[in-house]
Amino acid sequence: MTTTLPPATPPATLPDAGGRGDLTIHERVVERTAERIAAETTGWAHRPSGWHRISGTALPHAEATIVGRHVRVAVTVGAGSDRTLPAIAGAVRTAVGIHVNELTGLDVDEVDVRVTRLTGSPPPGTPALPAAAPPAAAGPARRAGVVLALLLIAVGALAVYDMLTGLDAIDGPLPVERALDRIDGLQPQDWMVPVGIIVALAGLWLVLSALRPRPRRALALRAESGAYASRRTIEHIAVDTATQHPGVVDAHARARRRTVTVRIHTDGEAATTGEVRGALIDRLDRLEGAPRIRVSARRAGGRR
Repeated sequence: MTTTLPPATPPATLPDAGGRGDLTIHERVVERTAERIAAETTGWAHRPSGWHRISGTALPHAEATIVGRHVRVAVTVGAGSDRTLPAIAGAVRTAVGIHVNELTGLDVDEVDVRVTRLTGSPPPGTPALPAAAPPAAAGPARRAGVVLALLLIAVGALAVYDMLTGLDAIDGPLPVERALDRIDGLQPQDWMVPVGIIVALAGLWLVLSALRPRPRRALALRAESGAYASRRTIEHIAVDTATQHPGVVDAHARARRRTVTVRIHTDGEAATTGEVRGALIDRLDRLEGAPRIRVSARRAGGRR
């Protein structure tokens, strides 16, 4: 017996992708995703109250702006004090950027992170701020750079003048042409050797000056945050300390990295020098390394 099956019905043809509908990812979805990722990254376990949720101050809190297939996210977080703020912000920025892209398919252009609250105490021995580097003065190469810049400006002005003269825009001699005429056919002269040596030495000095570390003219204070006082400030403090003594008529100071020298004019009391030196030692006690204090006195004839 032969059974005839009805012809198979062809499968329905799916419409084009453009006719199936649009996929819209709401900004709130991105914000919730970013908040969850930030909470997992920072370990923030704070449960916000109803007021915090209403006012928008619950942490973590995210705000997203979607333009086409691109999104920018701003995240406000709280964290523990076991890590530095740059480390916390960097970890949140990286995690939010990667996971929001993976979960939503949007291109994350920017993630701004703000840390507004810390809990706990930092580990013992952790400095509040990294110590500042010692300030350095400008090196000698700066002066040479200024001189070379002025020379280049002069050469440029001369070239502009020569060009305007050659175009008959202004009347006058052609200095560049005259200089080239004098150089053309110039024969070796005895003065060229010493001049060449001087120029070579000047160039070598410029190279060494540029490579040499900049001078450090500030004196360090006893502080964990890296505080420094300029030599001029130390000199003012020394002069102020010395002139506060009733036997000192006038004072001048000069500060160096290891020595502070003070010259005073006194009314002739023998004990004035020692008393001024003791006052300077007490006043400059905050300097790191205890610089040597030198006090020299001259009698001012009782003039004040």
